[in-house]
Amino acid sequence: MPRLCLLLAILPFVSSASIATAQTSRSAVDYTNRAMARYARGDLDGAISDFDIAIAFDPSYAASFYNRGLAQHAKGNLDDAIADYSRAIAIEPRFPLPYNNRCAALQDKGDLDGAIADCNRAIEIKPSLAEAYLNRGNVRQLKGELEGALADFTKAIDINPRAAVPYYNRGNARYRKGDLVGAISDYDRSIKINPLYTEAYCNRGAARRIRGDIEDAIADFTVAIKINPNHAPAYLDRGLTRMLQGKLAEASLDFDECLKLARSLAPLMEERIEAARRQLNTKH
Repeated sequence: MPRLCLLLAILPFVSSASIATAQTSRSAVDYTNRAMARYARGDLDGAISDFDIAIAFDPSYAASFYNRGLAQHAKGNLDDAIADYSRAIAIEPRFPLPYNNRCAALQDKGDLDGAIADCNRAIEIKPSLAEAYLNRGNVRQLKGELEGALADFTKAIDINPRAAVPYYNRGNARYRKGDLVGAISDYDRSIKINPLYTEAYCNRGAARRIRGDIEDAIADFTVAIKINPNHAPAYLDRGLTRMLQGKLAEASLDFDECLKLARSLAPLMEERIEAARRQLNTKH
């Protein structure tokens, strides 16, 4: 998932053109702050309503459009989010965060070239914006440009070496390149920073399974399940790994639990089980 930068309005972003009158600006800031509090509580509709009011008070206040875009993005309203990020950019062309988040929204819509263009612009304005490198790396990975993705994730790590996500993302790129040792090393770093990173345990487990480290792989999937008992892919992966051990009854229990949580994974499960059977037949 693309990373989104959250602009808190408690210390509001104020553009040079944002104040029609002192009262108008204060009202816009007040409603923007209240909207952000609602956003933080998960009340996206209430937040959007307050952003609407803030914008009515001051339609030149870029932070209101940017933050309303965040709420629309969280609701899955990508076109509305892109429109709001674009309005923020039109008001403040040197404001890097809307470019970064519009990159993420365009990626979600499948416009990968547009997404990269926006991340490029965000980086041009603020070369230390780690999220823009993360998002551009994600897009490059989707485009199959793994070397470029690795470079972007590494740059994000250079900027903020204490963030877990850049290591996780770089691990995924290394995994796709077949560099399992490098991938596991990055997942290790990600987990060290965030010991509750479910996906990092799952992906490290998958890399370990490919390397034949079956017991360690099962241990990773089991930790992922303990952290998030509703994470269906962890049951699927543990079941597949148990198949390779010959523990078919335990594998079946994991597959059943996976389907209880996510029936939509059934086609993928069938495909993976068949691949595991072929692998077992090859061994024998």
